[in-house]
Amino acid sequence: MTTNFIEKQKSTSSSTVDTQPTNVRALFTQETGQVLETIGKMFVNIPPFNDHIDQNTGKLLISIGKKLKKH
Repeated sequence: MTTNFIEKQKSTSSSTVDTQPTNVRALFTQETGQVLETIGKMFVNIPPFNDHIDQNTGKLLISIGKKLKKH
């Protein structure tokens, strides 16, 4: 009886480990997209940044950020 419990516990824990990296990767991608989009909006809209940084750079960061947030 103890052996069955241990085997069930091993199979349950291994299945959660297999799915975890995908969730972590998706969360990391989503958060990275949000950060890039926010930095891009800062570059485009805040005067100290948009005076020194090309507006296309900000637009590119926003575009990349939106694409990453979709996935």
